[in-house]
Amino acid sequence: MIRLAVLDVDGTLKRAESPYQYLHERLGVLHLAAAHRELALAGKISYGEWLRRDVALWAGQPVARIRELLAKNPYLPGAPELLRALKRAGVIVALVSAGFTLNTDPIVAEFGLDYALANELTVRDGILDGGSINHVPEGGKAAFARGLMARLGIPAEQTLAAGDTRGDLELFDCAGVRMAVNPKSELLRARADVVFEPDLTAAVAWLRAHGHLE
Repeated sequence: MIRLAVLDVDGTLKRAESPYQYLHERLGVLHLAAAHRELALAGKISYGEWLRRDVALWAGQPVARIRELLAKNPYLPGAPELLRALKRAGVIVALVSAGFTLNTDPIVAEFGLDYALANELTVRDGILDGGSINHVPEGGKAAFARGLMARLGIPAEQTLAAGDTRGDLELFDCAGVRMAVNPKSELLRARADVVFEPDLTAAVAWLRAHGHLE
């Protein structure tokens, strides 16, 4: 039986693979963000600098508008059922995301989840000021998961990790049950105990069938 689930958010629970690109498209700045992406993927700027440059494009946007846009990004089919089943079974559920808290906080509130770690957009008088706080640097997902496991006394064999990209391999290193969702990395696919495509509708049944969930 699993006692702790540490879940990626974007592309794993929510349909959009990146909340940054999702907002760039809807705020009309995708063309400006493309240069940041190219530099980051080429290794010419750090992840933290990529975050700083991307978020700066949203300066002046009302937080209420950002929340409204993010609320329109749907869950993958089966994701709400998975979260509810985990909570009903008494599993401690944690979200960890290289996205931001405006995206993860509503999920935590909706399903009564236990922990979350994400980057933070800074706000002044209800308006994004273009700043950010990088709470999830490279390697930060694993550090968060291992910290929770140590604090709660839960071993790897009772920990579930779920993700969709190469960046989630560090979560797989922490967990005894590894779930890939529409994996964008063949290495992640190969490391997974189970792969769900195109959605999570079979996830709860699989966990129960394999004795991981009541």
